Amino acid sequence: MMSTAERGTIDERTRDHFARWPGLLSLSVGVLAGPIVALVNQGIIYASNAWACGVHSSLALHVIPLLCLAAVVGAGLLACADWNRIGRSARVDDATVGARTRFLALIGMAVSAISALVIVAQWMAIFVFGPCLRAS
Repeated sequence: MMSTAERGTIDERTRDHFARWPGLLSLSVGVLAGPIVALVNQGIIYASNAWACGVHSSLALHVIPLLCLAAVVGAGLLACADWNRIGRSARVDDATVGARTRFLALIGMAVSAISALVIVAQWMAIFVFGPCLRAS
């Protein structure tokens, strides 16, 4: 027997959850947290680079992307949990709360993955370039 998530239908309690603020907040965090955290990562690394050069240690510069990467992975897992909760069916013929939730959850997972790649790329620059390297 197929579950409701496998058939693409959702129960009333789940639909009501995603029609009100707790579900909408969860979907919004899944979509928006990744890019915001990637920008915060870049800003904090840029701001702390002079300090890291002054103390001749780049250890703090490695902690920043690690924490940001954890936050982005958390946002991606939240979007994945929303997608699993609403059902993994991708075929939808009408505009419903379930269709909107599936779309936003999938977008949240994709945006989080891309943001994680951006943070890893910024982290790799810390490995390659020292904190005291300046353009002449």
